[in-house]
Order: sequence, then structure tokens, then C-alpha cells
Amino acid sequence: MFAGLAIAAGYLAGNRQTEGNLDNPVSKWHDRAPLLGGAAGAVALWIVVLLISTDISALYVVVAIVGGALVGTAVGMTAGAATKSHARVRTGVRAVAVSAGVAAVTAEVGWILFKELINKVEWPSAKARIPFPQLDVVTGKALQVGGVTIQRSAIFTVAALAVCAVLLWFFINRTRLGRGMQAVSQDPDTARLMGINVDRIIVVAFALGAVLASIAGVSQGLQNNNIDFRMGFLAGLKAFTAAVLGGIGNVYGAVVGGLVLGVVEAMATQYIPGQFGGSTWKDVWAFVILILVLVFRPQGLLGARVVDRA
Repeated sequence: MFAGLAIAAGYLAGNRQTEGNLDNPVSKWHDRAPLLGGAAGAVALWIVVLLISTDISALYVVVAIVGGALVGTAVGMTAGAATKSHARVRTGVRAVAVSAGVAAVTAEVGWILFKELINKVEWPSAKARIPFPQLDVVTGKALQVGGVTIQRSAIFTVAALAVCAVLLWFFINRTRLGRGMQAVSQDPDTARLMGINVDRIIVVAFALGAVLASIAGVSQGLQNNNIDFRMGFLAGLKAFTAAVLGGIGNVYGAVVGGLVLGVVEAMATQYIPGQFGGSTWKDVWAFVILILVLVFRPQGLLGARVVDRA
């Protein structure tokens, strides 16, 4: 990151020393080659020094900066000579030297600031489980209803499912944007001819999917108490399984498929005796149900939405 910033800073500083404006659309990469070569050469030497040792004394820092400026100037002048026949702007030695020097100084200053930052901040491990924020109302003490223990996070999940399903149904069937989304899903070319902004519909669909996914992520985090980078893989498989169970393309089928999947997992955990029961086998039984549905009813429980075109 600092290498890219250093090259950009060196190029901008060297551009102020040139006779012409290199940012003009008329100029080409041949005109920018000396400055970019000077900055890149200085940064390349700086990277080589850091690869040898990341902890170097102040004397070596000065040597790296001065040496980077000299090497960068040589590289920049060589690049300028190689592209001289195609260049439209003349770049002098002073501009190339400024570009190389600023790039070398920027790279070293950025590295010093970065070392101070990573030494003082305690960064979490990428593989460690991170506690998910808990809400007293949602993640408090479990409720006892007729001898049945119900977790509050499960109530939140079911309530979020009901609210999101109702709002999604209303949006798709009762709003112009939702009806336009249905039209685009059936025939985008004809929908465009009817005056529907197809690109806008696609953006809204992705945004709506992201909102629903975020709600699902919060629900899963509240239930698991801890989150890690691997937890989404199995959740994605379960989401696909639920969509297939209900019927691909059928919004209501996805809701029904998710509920059926959850009930099957809970009953398999509770009521299947022996070595094939328990929580370790719940995922197996979920995918067994998927296989059975694919074999005997491949269109899903509620049927897939198939568009009939003339």
C-alpha cells in the first residue's frame, strides 16, 4: 500500500517540475515514463532494503533514501531515453530526481508510521472466534413455556422471518419497483422496451439481498454468541438447500423450505436414537431430505417459478 502511495506522491511532485502538464489528455504514457520510472526505481530499492532487514538503523535509512533517489533518477532517465521518440513533453533531470526523492522519503516515512501503528495496536487474530454483541432483550434468560425451553434468540429469528417475509411479499406484489423486478426476471429485454430501468432493478435486487443477508447474519450471531470466518460456509449451504426444498425462484418456497429444514434438524437431534442421532448428525439428515426432494420432487415443495414465453 505504501509503495503505491509513494509512487503516486513521487509522480505528483515530479509533475510540478516539468515544462508541460502531464495530466492533459493529449499527453501519453511515454510522457509519464520518466517520472513513473524514477519513483518506481526508488521504491524498488527501498523494498529490497526492507527484504534484507525490516529493522535498520538511522544511517541505513538515510543511505536507502539517498540511494533510492539516485537509483530512481537513473531508472527514470533510462525510461525517458527509451521513450524519447514517442514523448511529447520534455522531462528534465530535476523533475526525475524530485520524483525519485519524494517517492523514497514517502515510502520510508509511511513504513515508520506503519511499524508504530502495528506495534501499539492489538489486532485480533483472523482465525479466532470473536464474541458477538449481546442484547439483554434478545439474548437474555431462556423462556419456559409448558415445560419447553425456548431461547429468546430463536424467537427473534422467527419474528424477523415473519416480518421480512411480509415486507418482501408486499414489496414484490404491491409496489411498482417490485412488479418491475418480476418483469425483469421474466424477460429483461421486453421490460426494457416497456420503460423499466433494468439496471436500476438489478441494483435494487442486490441491495435487497444484502439487507436480508445482514438480518440473517445478525440472527445467527445472536444464536451462536461467537462468530468466526468459517461459519458462513455451512449457512450458505443451508440457504441453498432451503431454496431447493421450497422451489428455485419461489420466494414463499424458500421460507417454507427453511422452516422444514429447521424442523427436520431439530427432530433428528431430539428423536432419532442411537449413533445416527444427536447434534453431530443434524447436517447429515438435512442433506438427506434435500436428496429425497431432488429425487422425488425436483421442482421443490411449492414448485419452481417457470416463465412461459410465447
